[in-house]
Amino acid sequence: MVRKEVIVDTNALLIPGEFGVDIFQELDRLGYEHIIVPRVVLNELGRLRQRPGLKGKEKSAAKIGYSLVLKYVHASKQERMPGKPLQGLRGRGAEPHRCKVTINEEEEGEGRERNADVVIAELALKKKAAVLTNDEELRRKLSKAGIATVYLRGENRLEENR
Repeated sequence: MVRKEVIVDTNALLIPGEFGVDIFQELDRLGYEHIIVPRVVLNELGRLRQRPGLKGKEKSAAKIGYSLVLKYVHASKQERMPGKPLQGLRGRGAEPHRCKVTINEEEEGEGRERNADVVIAELALKKKAAVLTNDEELRRKLSKAGIATVYLRGENRLEENR
């Protein structure tokens, strides 16, 4: 059986804070077992949460997304019993999920960070993984390359496009 992997884009990590959707639980529902967050995406999210001009819901969403990644990466690293689920979003009675969450330490070009979309597309092709993004342009490019995408549908659930 092939293990389903999904790479997460920066805007997807804003979904929990903006719409209250537990993307980790939703990815588990769709059958994904491994969630990959490229380092360039985590860095971009880190910059967003610290941007002086960003206020309100967007800033809060960036902080929530960043914290959730670190929480689930840490939880995924801990030894746990086979089949024992990780806890859901912020402990609010959400269903537990079993997805492993890791940060991919991809190479950054010539001392500067590469474009996140390029890194995501290259990684998806290399790993034959789907991509969670709400970026229409990126979804179109990935689709043309034969890469499955996952996106927010109806502001309350994720949907897969194969």
